[in-house]
Amino acid sequence: MRHYLKFFFDPGFDRRKLTPRLRQDGSVDLYDLGYVQNVMAGEVVAQWLPTEKAPPDADPRAFYSEKVFPYGLGCTPDPGNPDRLVSTVNGYVAFENGRITVRRTLVVPGDVGFHTGNIVFVGDVTIEGAVRAGFEVVGRNVVVRGLVEGARIRATESIVAESGIKGSDNAVIRAGGNLRTKFCENAELHAGRNLLVDASSMLCHFYVGERLAVKERLVGGTATCRGSVYVGEALGGGLRTQTKLLMGYDPELISRDRALRIKIHRTNERAMALRREVGPEGRAGKELAEELAALERKLASYQDLRHKLWLNRHGGENFLVCRVIVPGVIGANVEIGIGEAVMDAPDGARDVLFRYYDGDVVMSSPAVKR
Repeated sequence: MRHYLKFFFDPGFDRRKLTPRLRQDGSVDLYDLGYVQNVMAGEVVAQWLPTEKAPPDADPRAFYSEKVFPYGLGCTPDPGNPDRLVSTVNGYVAFENGRITVRRTLVVPGDVGFHTGNIVFVGDVTIEGAVRAGFEVVGRNVVVRGLVEGARIRATESIVAESGIKGSDNAVIRAGGNLRTKFCENAELHAGRNLLVDASSMLCHFYVGERLAVKERLVGGTATCRGSVYVGEALGGGLRTQTKLLMGYDPELISRDRALRIKIHRTNERAMALRREVGPEGRAGKELAEELAALERKLASYQDLRHKLWLNRHGGENFLVCRVIVPGVIGANVEIGIGEAVMDAPDGARDVLFRYYDGDVVMSSPAVKR
């Protein structure tokens, strides 16, 4: 007697034969190849059904002489329904060597690029190669062995970029917990807890929930941090490169504020250009006037959102715990803000500590008591 096992995934899935997903408009998405078959804990991955319910094109592997689940790691028969096989973990489901398995860690053996598409996974991800510009990786904990280019990486817990991040102003890296990278350039980095740069940072934007540490140089860009910032060798440098630190505030609030300010600036620029072009006569003039009116409504909306953002902030900041610790040297054009107090850090100062005291930013030495 034959028994039919319905798979709730593709048992013949082969990552070597991926094809782009078809959009509703008939075009294809070259970044979405469906690299992984995600399942959540408790989700049904297979179920015994009467043989007559098998479709005509049923996979030959779905028929068994005995009603015994072919399963391995990460799944088990459902205690409430012995005809169902359920996942016991969040992970990816596969049919390997005749067994259904669910694994919590996904290893991508090379680069993330057009041959893989974006990687969106519910468990831990290890990328053995690079993450190429324009692609996205999502996971719980993410490790990238190669270089991160102008890509987007999101992790609910930690991210490690072992070879560094070279973002070309397009990399956005978000870790719910800790983030560590060899170096970083022209990127936006978010860490819910701590962020560590093993070498240097140049022209980056940091948003850190607790502590930021850069072992060598931090030059250019901005760093927003609730707790402490440590820079080992040099903070700032270059007359044309400003380095700004803002301490004590919610970093994600500052991030959203920055995004709104960028939108306001770009919308303003376009509106100003249209104002110069709008004429009183003709179809073109009317079309431009309509576009200008739409831009002005959008501008008002952005400004209202920014006002509400600060109006509804939770508060509760403790500026007294904020520290900027620089055992090395302060370069040119460095601004340090703790709360509403701001200091232009003195160029050439060495082995110094900045903190908040009585409404001001004050500097003392040494940076670390020995």
